[in-house]
Amino acid sequence: MRRRITEAIVGVSALILLVLGIPLALAVHQSILDSEVVEVQATAARTLTEIDVPLDPKKLAAVSSEPDAPPPFSVYDVTGTLRFGDGPPEADAAVRRALAGNPASTTDTEIVVATPITDDRSERIVGALRLTESLADANHRSRIAWLEMAATALAALALGWLIAKRLARRLSQPVTDLADAAIRLGDGGAIARPTVPSGVIEIDTLASALADSSERINDALARERRFSADVSHQLRTPLTGMRLRLETARTEHDPHAIELALDDLQRLEQTVDHLLAFARDAIPAASAVRLDNAAREAVERWRPRVAAPGRTITIVASEPVTARGSGGSIEQILDVLVDNALHHGQGAITVTARRLAGGGAIDVTDDGTVLPVDDRERIFQRGHGDRHGIGLALARSIAEAEGGRLILTRAEPTTFSLILLEPDENHDP
Repeated sequence: MRRRITEAIVGVSALILLVLGIPLALAVHQSILDSEVVEVQATAARTLTEIDVPLDPKKLAAVSSEPDAPPPFSVYDVTGTLRFGDGPPEADAAVRRALAGNPASTTDTEIVVATPITDDRSERIVGALRLTESLADANHRSRIAWLEMAATALAALALGWLIAKRLARRLSQPVTDLADAAIRLGDGGAIARPTVPSGVIEIDTLASALADSSERINDALARERRFSADVSHQLRTPLTGMRLRLETARTEHDPHAIELALDDLQRLEQTVDHLLAFARDAIPAASAVRLDNAAREAVERWRPRVAAPGRTITIVASEPVTARGSGGSIEQILDVLVDNALHHGQGAITVTARRLAGGGAIDVTDDGTVLPVDDRERIFQRGHGDRHGIGLALARSIAEAEGGRLILTRAEPTTFSLILLEPDENHDP
């Protein structure tokens, strides 16, 4: 690209120099010829002052032999006959015009100037004076001028080449950067939005479009990665529960265990659908949900798994509590909190549904403890903290997507609180 831009600019410059230079060279040559003609005409005027009338070849010879004599000249009488000098024997076109009273000059093969000779007393034309000069001097001066013009043109081309190189670099650099950015985009990298515009609107527009595409692609990739991690995390517990139920049904031939396993399978499918919708920002619009019922269902769902290691889980819900949210989101968040309390906490687990001014909350409490005060927010970061992993970060993201909050309200005993707003008036629980 740089080479093509440089060649185009230098080529256009050379074409302009040729288009303008050739007529200028011809005009310079003509100007030099005109100046030579003027000099010969001046010489002819000085020579006329030394020629006496009537025309006498002896007197004319005496004038041409004086120390300050003018250059060689020829004199013709009124009939066009050569009276003195080495000019043509008969008058040529320039001399005939001079005999007619009009000074004349030609520059065909040499510089010829002819001027009429008049009688001072009668103002009558009595002859014509003819002077000549070789074109060699004029041609030499023209060649020197042409060489100077050619040197100037070459210097202009060199300057144009330097400017073209710089301009080509300035114009191609943004395109090169965009190509490198496109390669990084193909390798999974991000394209930073240009901070300094290139000055070319089309290139700046393309750079902005690539940056926007890079953000969307990287955001989509990040969502897909989060979805894969979230699914693997959230499916672990229901799969374990379903395996236990199926093993129980196989050994005890318990139809009720099979029904419970099928319920777990349905909940598993709902979990996948919900996480996929969350990853794609397609969570259904929030409606009114009973937090006390969601807490009871979570306690019943987790009671067998909590009891296996000898721990207990209880529900505290003295009154109906209604908030705005989706049942699937609240189920996912409660599963994360109970699982977190089971694996990282101690003692009994308590799930409390309570009313708040402007909404409701569900607290999940165990007898353990978490990080110091300064580090409590870090447990909500992926892969950080004692209660580390994906769960708390995912649960907080889902809560925020529902317009709520998930916070650590107490460090000892450990208490996580899901806070949701009150439902809209047109939503029935």
